[in-house]
Amino acid sequence: MVGIGAGAPPPRLARGDVHLLAFGEVGGSVMRGPHPALVVRSDRLARSATVLVCPMTSRGGRVPAPGEELPPYLVWVPRAASGLDRDGYVRVDQVMTFPADALGERLGRLSPEVMTRVDASLRFVLDV
Repeated sequence: MVGIGAGAPPPRLARGDVHLLAFGEVGGSVMRGPHPALVVRSDRLARSATVLVCPMTSRGGRVPAPGEELPPYLVWVPRAASGLDRDGYVRVDQVMTFPADALGERLGRLSPEVMTRVDASLRFVLDV
C-alpha cells in the first residue's frame, strides 16, 4: 500500500539543518559527489519520505568583499553561522528532491540570519 503514513516515518530532518549527501551525476554544472546539503523543506512536511535540499559548496569560499554583490541565487555562509569547518555558499539555484533516508550525518545548522537570506534567494529563484 502506498500513501501518507504507510511505512516507517522518515528520519527527523529540520529545516535549516545541514547533512552530508552524495549528489548523483546528472550532467552539466549541477553539484555532484558528497557535499553538505541544506534542508529547505518546510517542517510541516516532516513526515514526508522526501526532502528538498540545496547543495552547499566551499569552492570559491572566500569572504565577499565589502559591498560586493553575489548573484541572487548564492548565499554566503560563514563557518561560524553553520557549524561547518569552512566558509562557503548555498547554491539555491540547485534545489533538489531526495529520499529523506539518503541524507547522511547532520553536520550543522544554519543561523536564523543566514536562513533569512536563503529564504530571500528561494523567492528569487522560484519567482514567488
